[in-house]
Amino acid sequence: MLRTKYYLTDGNAAGETAIYAACYLEGKRRKIYLPLTVLPGHWDTKAQKYRRNYPNHPETNVLLKLLSERLDAAALASASKGQLLTSEELREVVALTIGGPQADTPVGLLELLEQWIEASRRDKTESTVKSYRTLLNHLKAYAKLRRLRLEFSNVDTAFCEAFKNYLLGTVGIANTSVNNNVKYLKAFLNATFEQGMHEFAHFKRFRKLEDLQPEVVYLTRAEKTALATLNLDYLPRLEQTRDVFLFECETGLRFSDVQALRPEQIQNEFVLLTTLKTSDFLKVPLSPLVQTILRKYAGGSATHALPVKSNQKSNEDLKHIAQLARLTSLTTTTQLRGKVRKVTTRPKHELVCTHTARRTFVTLALEGGMRPKVVMRITGHKDYKSLHRYLKITDAVVQKEFGDYINGQDYLLEK
Repeated sequence: MLRTKYYLTDGNAAGETAIYAACYLEGKRRKIYLPLTVLPGHWDTKAQKYRRNYPNHPETNVLLKLLSERLDAAALASASKGQLLTSEELREVVALTIGGPQADTPVGLLELLEQWIEASRRDKTESTVKSYRTLLNHLKAYAKLRRLRLEFSNVDTAFCEAFKNYLLGTVGIANTSVNNNVKYLKAFLNATFEQGMHEFAHFKRFRKLEDLQPEVVYLTRAEKTALATLNLDYLPRLEQTRDVFLFECETGLRFSDVQALRPEQIQNEFVLLTTLKTSDFLKVPLSPLVQTILRKYAGGSATHALPVKSNQKSNEDLKHIAQLARLTSLTTTTQLRGKVRKVTTRPKHELVCTHTARRTFVTLALEGGMRPKVVMRITGHKDYKSLHRYLKITDAVVQKEFGDYINGQDYLLEK
């Protein structure tokens, strides 16, 4: 792994001095000068970054972080070929990342967010990166419409309210989606604030819109059986998607974790993994159906336990599969757009997606009598509150169980 540290050429200079990167790899140190200069008083020697008294400290500090990420990635790519990164290749990475003096290329909040997303790919899931990309696209469109240059200083509570109105009115998305964009915007602003990239805490007063608890769309036992027994021999691509979905239904794992699952994580009738989203360690027991699915695809790949497609492709396939399985029961969902409720009734096959599997596991497990504490241990849910909306679904079982109870009291009527 490449380690990069940043130093000043002359820490005692009266004027601006150049910054250079000291790159340490395989016991060797390479010195690469950067097209950046700074007054020693604007440089934090211990933290190896620009101080807050430097006018463009957020942008330049993100550039340095991004440069470190790209240098390390380039070193890993060379190592995979059995080679060491040369000084010339290091300079090429610097040129591609910075490209010239910082003063000539000022970076705004949108550019900074784009660089931050790129630098965060290593520790964020594909779906999270996609959500940040969606936010970035909405911000770009809004800034273009309003002819704004977004900076940390002007993304305040007034901006947040105007941005929410834009998402509701112009983009036409529901409160849930608006709130997701606000959530990711706050996360970005908070992360950069904590890293000392800016000193504006307006985001702490951002408020979400009123919203409804999302409907839990899940498969009943009969619907799950219909899916499992559907003959897809003539459609192998759909068969693979169906099998992966059933694996999720039986284990309660998130799609991202199943997508990343490796053969060596299957041990002694358990799946052992650390979740991508929350970094929780899970030990999930394998049902007979899951073991059958794993045997079916054993040896197909050295790096993946199952043939999982992208989330988008999987969702497209699942709607087709659910339609073939005749999952046509009408399902009503309610959304808020501002203060307006929008009620939609559609056949269930139009609503099935990869996350339906996890909801199916939790709901059927609770309806089957599994204790919530056991369900939480399998799925990684942190508290009972997170299971509350699934418990509401099981109210549909109350009538049956109450009927069973009453039937058990028949002897009282005989007297």
